[in-house]
This record gives sequence, structure tokens and C-alpha cells, in this order.
Amino acid sequence: MENELEVQQAQQLSAQRSLNDLTDQLTLADHLVYKKYLTELQNYGMVELSQKMLEVQDPAQCIRMFQLKKLTLKKGEDMFQKLSTVYYSSMAQGCSLAVMIDVPEGNAGANIYLGVREDPLKQSMKSRKLEISSKALQKVLLSNFPGSDIKGISQKDEKELLDEAFGEEQEAVASVSCVAALRDKSKTEDKAFVQGIERFMDAMEGEKYTALFLAEPVSNETQAAIRSGYENLYSTLSPFRKSTWSYTENQSTAVMESLCSGTSHTISDTVSTTTTDGTNQSSSVTDGTQKTKGVSGGINGGVGSSFGTSVTKISPVAGGIAGILGLGGLAASALIPGAGAVIGPLLGTAGRAIGGMTPARTAFNSIARNIGGSMGVNASRGTSHSTTEQTGTSHSTSDGTSHGISDSTSQQESHGTTDTRGTGRTQQVELCNKSVEELLERIENQLKRVKESEDYGCYNCAAYFLSSTQSTALLAANTYRALMVGEGSSVESGAVNVWKNNEAEVAQLREYLKRFMQPVFARPLWENAPDSLLYTPATLVSGRELPMHLGLPTRSVHGLPIIEHAEFGRNVPDEAMPDEDKMNLGKIYHMGKEEAAGLLLNRQAMASHTFITGSTGTGKSNAVYHLLDEITKNGQTTFLVVEPAKGEYKNVFGNCTDVQVFGTNPRETPLLRMNPFAFPENIHILEHIDRLVEIFNACWPMYAAMPAVLKDAIERSYQKVGWDLRNSESEKGVFPTFFDLLDILPGVIEESHYSKDTQSDYVGALCTRVKSLTNGIYGSVLCAEDALTDEALFDRNVIVDLSRVGSMETKSLLMGILVMKLQEYRMCSTGMNSRLRHVTVLEEAHNLLRKTSAEQSQEVANLQGKSVEMLANAIAEMRTYGEGFIIADQAPGLLDMSVIRNTNTKIILRLPDEEDRKLVGKSAALKEAQIDELSKLPLGVAAVYQNEWPEAVLCKIEAYPMPENAVYHKPSKMPHEINAEFVFGQLAVGKELEPLSSSEMEQLKLWLKRHETVLKPEDSRYLERVFAGGELDVAKTRKAVFDFFGGIGTVVDYCAAAKKSLTPRKEFLEQLQGQYGLKAAAADWVLNSVISMGMSLNPDAKAVDNLRTNFEQQGGRVL
Repeated sequence: MENELEVQQAQQLSAQRSLNDLTDQLTLADHLVYKKYLTELQNYGMVELSQKMLEVQDPAQCIRMFQLKKLTLKKGEDMFQKLSTVYYSSMAQGCSLAVMIDVPEGNAGANIYLGVREDPLKQSMKSRKLEISSKALQKVLLSNFPGSDIKGISQKDEKELLDEAFGEEQEAVASVSCVAALRDKSKTEDKAFVQGIERFMDAMEGEKYTALFLAEPVSNETQAAIRSGYENLYSTLSPFRKSTWSYTENQSTAVMESLCSGTSHTISDTVSTTTTDGTNQSSSVTDGTQKTKGVSGGINGGVGSSFGTSVTKISPVAGGIAGILGLGGLAASALIPGAGAVIGPLLGTAGRAIGGMTPARTAFNSIARNIGGSMGVNASRGTSHSTTEQTGTSHSTSDGTSHGISDSTSQQESHGTTDTRGTGRTQQVELCNKSVEELLERIENQLKRVKESEDYGCYNCAAYFLSSTQSTALLAANTYRALMVGEGSSVESGAVNVWKNNEAEVAQLREYLKRFMQPVFARPLWENAPDSLLYTPATLVSGRELPMHLGLPTRSVHGLPIIEHAEFGRNVPDEAMPDEDKMNLGKIYHMGKEEAAGLLLNRQAMASHTFITGSTGTGKSNAVYHLLDEITKNGQTTFLVVEPAKGEYKNVFGNCTDVQVFGTNPRETPLLRMNPFAFPENIHILEHIDRLVEIFNACWPMYAAMPAVLKDAIERSYQKVGWDLRNSESEKGVFPTFFDLLDILPGVIEESHYSKDTQSDYVGALCTRVKSLTNGIYGSVLCAEDALTDEALFDRNVIVDLSRVGSMETKSLLMGILVMKLQEYRMCSTGMNSRLRHVTVLEEAHNLLRKTSAEQSQEVANLQGKSVEMLANAIAEMRTYGEGFIIADQAPGLLDMSVIRNTNTKIILRLPDEEDRKLVGKSAALKEAQIDELSKLPLGVAAVYQNEWPEAVLCKIEAYPMPENAVYHKPSKMPHEINAEFVFGQLAVGKELEPLSSSEMEQLKLWLKRHETVLKPEDSRYLERVFAGGELDVAKTRKAVFDFFGGIGTVVDYCAAAKKSLTPRKEFLEQLQGQYGLKAAAADWVLNSVISMGMSLNPDAKAVDNLRTNFEQQGGRVL
């Protein structure tokens, strides 16, 4: 009885010890699954790095870094997906990754660095994983964020940077351990992302700190062990999630009687003989040696060993925990090979952390009683030897005889009655253990994360913040942790740990972090346990979660510009483009970076016209310079530049020997001389008049019958000088000028049936404007007798500088006249569908092709709109004659829509105005994001689009090599420029002339031939003889002057003007100076000669006396 009692007591003590052990294991499981150890790391002892380890882990040998100078993002793309790719590729070789934010001064900008680290203890002698990982990080970063700028860091600069960032001034260190999760933006009105690292940097503005974010890849084997550990633990605990109890009651009664009888008779005889002989022999020798040494593995593995002989049985719970140990920290053998030799003493006491385990141990005590079992992990070592020998011999003999007789009689009788009555009751009770259920649910969530980690990669991640003050480090840590909180971040316990006031611990932390290593801490498995677990602040995160932990700013912060770009095309279809027609515009520009590939344009496509737009200072002029240079390289194409604004083209191209410059200021440039009333021989006079009137309508505000009155006056002007309007013929071939129009216009207005008030309005509106074109310099420009030929303007490289013209109406008129004359010249001199032969540049084209309203009423027609449309159509149709237009304007909204519609090539530089961007962006098939991008284009970068391209392309236009201090110098004239000014200026002197040179005589002959319709043959022969050195004859000279300047018609016009005007002589002198470019003295002599000759030919003495009196009163002199 006493022995049984002792056995029972021993069993109870053994069960109690097993229950205590199981409680410890469940407490440990709860500790690991919930990561509760993270909140206690600051109480654990730190594993100190030995001097040997410090030398081995030299940052110069195992770390490569670079600085991020600019980050470029593509609008609408997920930055985290890109970062996931970047980080995965950089750690594919097993190297760890670091992102460091360093703010060296309180008001300084943040410096952001990225780097990789390779463990020197794992690399082979010829390992190049560090270089490969560093190159992969840079290449993949730039490929996923094209346009970003990075700066490499030399080993010397890297050492200085790390020494400063992790120097002794950093007296406080804080760590953040958590699992980042995105927040549900559908629950807020503002859907903007608010968890970016830029929020952290803004919160820390003005603080001096260093932030370090570390990530280390986890191997596939470790991930498999983690999964297995969770699965085993789940399988073991799942039966105890619920318990079911059933109770049943029943009752029954039975009565039975029986009687049996029977008789039997048996006789048996048996004889047997047995003989057995046997011999056996056996021998065995056994020798055995057993040695076991174990170190727990995984991130949370324990370190410990024991020697002896034992029998160990491991429970299923313990097996699950052993697999999960990889989640907590690093095993000593994995972290530091030869742990016993390298790991130094622990800094601090680990015993402080054990107290934190007590509540959890008590909580799981009831669970342990329900589950039962025991758990132990031991190591053993033993030696055995045994020898056995056995030999045996056996012999046996047996004989037997038996005889038997038996008789038996039996009788049985039974009577029974059964009466059964039953009553049953069943009760079922189900008990749910909520603690186990919550633990299982947490394990399920962890298994989902493990599955995600297998897909996207698995990493140990933690963040560290260093500062000179505890408050700054704690502010940084809490701000960062707050940003990481989201839906599902409670899957593991998050923690912020701070180390301060302990110089040894903080110094050792700095040594860890300076080498981009996770600090290691040790804690006994439980109180008085011989083994310890190693922990780090890192938590397991998947490749999808990692970009939030190691995030980069999504918008600009102090120290790092973040630029968001829209993506444009990067390929131009040029397969069918002949080599001789290829023009290089510049380099492809993609996401803020200039690429090596060039952008080629088809020279022949320039005939379909080009539109260039951009605000002031964006490189618009440079684009035109470069295009003109490329177009004319083949020597078969010339250009005309009409510049009404800055006058820069003459400074850039004007000094070239093959470029001529004309302008409206004779002091700066040779004078532009045109006659708008002149037209080529193959053009009918009436169609020319229609075009001329349309130009006036486009440039002047016209209403009611003004266009009709003006047209009538122009027709009469042609008739006045001898033109047959029906047949477009003239015997003299002389064209009228604005002086002629000014003479006729008032009479046409007076002949109309309008009221006096209306006639006065017309005189003020029309006559005043026409008169302004005959005054001063504009009389020389628009009424020139020696007008430039069409060949001189449109078959050579010419720049027309209108920048000195003050009136916008006059600028528009001059531009319109040039376009009209160009159109008529091309129609007469070129076949259909010609190759590109000439390009015309219209700068600030809104002066001529201004956007007008499309509305019109019954009383007022939209004359200006129709006229602009006519000019735009004329430009569009000139393509077939090999004439291309480059229309440049900084305000596309002011241009007529047909200009944008009828241009094949569009070059769009930076446009700040939204309406302008939409207008030209839609015409270039740009998307909304690309249209917005136009406002951010840097200098010289343009969106280029041609109608046959699938999409627009960004191009960095090649800079035209402008000479320094380029200033146009007006070319010195030839000794004598043969024109009316020279010829009659020389004759006005009244002395014999020096003979002209042979080249000058040739020019004189051409001039005489050009004016053979007004000069009689004898006049031409006389002038040629005089300028060759012949004798001067006054009478012949006066006759030549009289014939050239209109003869008797001029005298009649003077008489008519004398009746209308008080200063007719002054008006005629101005006309001579403007139309023929005469000096004042020469003009006075010419007018005196013409009037004197006219009076001598007039037989009416009274009329002659009246003319003489008026002429002399005006200051004239009769010769």
C-alpha cells in the first residue's frame, strides 16, 4: 500500500513538472507569434561585437553607397511597385539593402543615400556580389525612374560620411519594429497618399538627425522552416480551440427461466513417441560511440549545449516553436560563425526581461492542463562496448499410451418472459477557448504573409533613428511608426525602443548601424533556463510591404527634388526616309533625361509646314535657327525669315556671305523696297487686286462698304497708269503706288452716295491709313520705284527685319504683302508637287494670322476672318510648289485655328497657359498627362509630332552654335549702287561725271532696261554715254528727267494738287524722296526740272503763269 502511494506521488510530481514545461513553451509561442519580445528589446542584453568582428566588418570593404540627387516619377504609375522591383533586384545576390536620410545641420536639406552590404564572412575569395548588387541597384533604379540623378560616393567620402552620421554626437538611438500597411483611402474624401516618407521628413524639418532603414533578404530554406513551424503549431493547437461534452441516461428490466437435458458416450485410445536432438551456438561483439552538439537555429534560436546520456521526447508544440524561432532574431551560427569565439560579453542584464513573461505564463497554465505532454531539447554524448558468447546442446525422448471411456447425461428446460422499459436523456456542452482561437487566427494571418513573402521575397526590416537628443530620436521614431500604421498592421506587435544614458550600449549600437548590421540582443528562454534566444529589432516583411518601410519621397522635399513626368514616345518611324532627306533635330528626351538616340525629321516634310510654339525664353528661336541650318545644308533650299519682333535673326545669320538682310531702318540694314501693286506677268491684274484688298481687310479694321470703296480706288489707280483691267495689259508696264491710290481715293469716296458724315468717316479711315504708308520711311519701303525683284527676295537666303516698325497694323501689312508676293511668284515659277526648295519663317505670326470671331451679322460681314482664312489657305496650298512655312508664335491662342490645323510638323516647347496647352496638345494627339507636362518642359525641350507618327516624342533640340557677341553689321555699299537715287543724284550736281567701272556699267544697263517703258531709247543712250564719261547736255538731261518722272502727267497732277492742298510742292517732294529714294537736294532739282519742262511745253500762257506763281510761292524755282 505504501509503495503504491509513493508511485502515485511521483507521478503527480512528474506531471506537474511536465505541465510547467508546457506552460513555458506555450508562453514562448505566444511571445513569438505576437512578437511581444520587440517591446522589451531595450531591456535585453546586447551582444557586443568583438574587436575581430569590427575589423572583419569594415564598411569600406562590405558597403557601397550612392546619393540620390533627383527623383523622377511617371505620372499615374505606382511608385511602390517600382521600388519593389528595384529592391528585389538589388538583394537577389544575398546582399542587404540600406536607405539612409542624413540631415547634418538643423536647417540643411536632407541627403538621401542608398547602399548595399555584403557580409564578409559569407563571401568567397572571388565574390563579386557586392559590385553586382550595387550596379543592379543603380541600373534598375534609373530604369524604373528614368530621368533621376544619382551621385557615386568614393570610399574616402563614404568613410567620412559614415563617421559623421554615426559619430559620438549621436547620443540617443531609437529603433522601430513594425509591419507597414496601407490605409483604406476609400473611407476619406481626399484620396491622396498620406503615408509617404516625405511626411516624416517634413515633420523633422529643422532637426538634426540620421535615419537608417535596413533590409536583409531571408533565404528560401528559412522561409520554409518558418512556414513549417507555423503549420505544426497550428495543427497542434487547433484541437483545443473547442471542447464538446455530452451526457446520456437510460433504464431497462429483464426476467428469464431455462431448463436443458442431454446424454453423451465417448471412447478414446492414444499412443505417441517423440525424440528431439539439438545443438546451438552464438557470439556477438558491439562497440558504439555517440556525440551530439546542438545549437538552435533561426532568427530567434537559442544558444546552448549539454553533454551526457539522455532520452529525449519532443512534443508537437515544441516542434512548431522550433520552426518559428527563425522569426525572432538570428541564430549565432548564422549571424557570426564560430559564435563562441566571436560573440563578446552581453551589455546589460537579460534578467530584466524575464519578468515580462509572467502574465503570459499564467494565462496559458489552463491551456497546458487541457493539452498535457512534455517538451525538452537536449544534447548527449556516450560510448558503449559489449561482447556475448553462447553454446548449447539438447536431447530428449518421450513415449506415451492412453485409453479412456466416458458417459454423460444432461437435461435442460427454459421458460422466460422479458419486459424492457428505457428512459434516455442527452445533454451536450461546447466550450470555446478564445485565447487559443485568437492565437490560431494570428497564425493564419502570418501564414498568409509567409505565402506573400514566397511570391515577392522575404526580408528582415527595421528602422533606426540617431540624434544628439532623446526627444529628437523619439520624435523621429514615433512619426515613422505612425506613418506605417494601416489596415492589418496589428498582425504583429509594433515597438519603439530607445537607448540613452548608457554610453557603452549606444556606442555599440552605432558600431552595428555604421556597418549596416541589425543589432543583436540575447534573452534566456525562461527564468533560470540555461539557453538564450538571440533577437534583433527586425521584423519579417514581404516584398510588397518593403517599399513602405524603405520608401522614397513621392513629392519634393528640402534637399531632394521630386519631378513627376508624363511618358512620351521614344521611336520615330524613319525606315522609308531617304538618307539625303534626314535632318537631325536633336536627342530623344525621356523622363527628364537626354538619351543617346537622335530624332530625325524628313526634310521634304517641311514642305507641309511646321508650327513652333513656346513661351518667351524656352528656346523657340534656337529651334528655328537649327531647323534653318539643317534645311539649307544640302545647298538646294533657301529661306526667307520675316521677323517682326526681336531682330535676332540678322545677328545670327546676317553676317553670313550667302544671307541678305533687309529692314525698315536704313541706318541698320539695307532698305526693304517693295511695291504691293506690282505682280508677275502670268498673274491677272484682277486676281492680284482681290488678294491685295484681302490683305488690307486682314490688317485694317474695315466695315460697311470700305472694302468696295478701296477696291474701286485701287482699280482706278491701275487705270490711271495705263492698265487694261479686262485684258490685264499695259503698254508702259508701270505699276501704281500708294501715292497714286492716295490721289484717287478721296474722289472715289466723294462719288459715292453716302452722306457727308459717312464720307468723312471713310476719308478718315481709309485716306489717313493710305497716307501713313506714303510718309517717311514707309514711302520708301512700300512705294519704291526700284523695288526688290521676286528672285532677290524668294530665291536667296533673306532676312526681313520688321522689328523697328512701331505700328502693329503696318507690321501685319508688310507681312501680308510678302506672303502675297511669294504666293504669286511660286504660282508662276514652279511646277506641282515639287520637292522642298524654299522655306519661309513667319515669326509672331499672330500679327498676320490673328484669330477672329466666326460670327457675322447681316449688316457687318466678318471681313477680317475671311481674309485671314484666305491667307491661311494660301499658305497651305503653297506646299505643292515646294514652299514650306515655319510658323512661330509664343501665343497659339491668338492664332487662327487653320494655322495649327494645316501644319504637318508641330514643335511645342514649354507653354504655361492651360488653354494654349490644350489647343496645341490636342492637335498633336497628346494625352491629358502629356498636355500638363508641356508646362514643365525645360529649356530647349519640345514635344515633336508629325501627322504620320503614332505618338509625340520629346526632343532636346540641338543648340545652334551662335558666335559670341554676334552683332549684325550693315555691309558696306559698292562704290556706286545703281538706282534712281544714284543716277539722278549725280545728274543734279550738274558737272561732268567720272566714268563708271565695267561692273557698274553693267548694272546701269540693267537698270536702264528695267525702265525702258518710261525712258525713251534716246534717253537711255544719252544716260549710258554720260555715265561712261561723255559730255553732259543740260537739255537732254532735263528731258530724261522729265520722261522718267512722269512727264506732263506729273505736271497735271501738280496743278490738281495745287487746287486741293496748300502745300502741293512739299507733298511732291516727299513722294520723290519716298518713292525714288532721292536726297532732298536731288528731289528739289528733279521737281524743278519737271515743272520747268512742263511749262515750256504748255501753250496756255495763262495756265503757265498761274503754275509759275504757285510753284515759286511754294519755294520752287523755274529753270
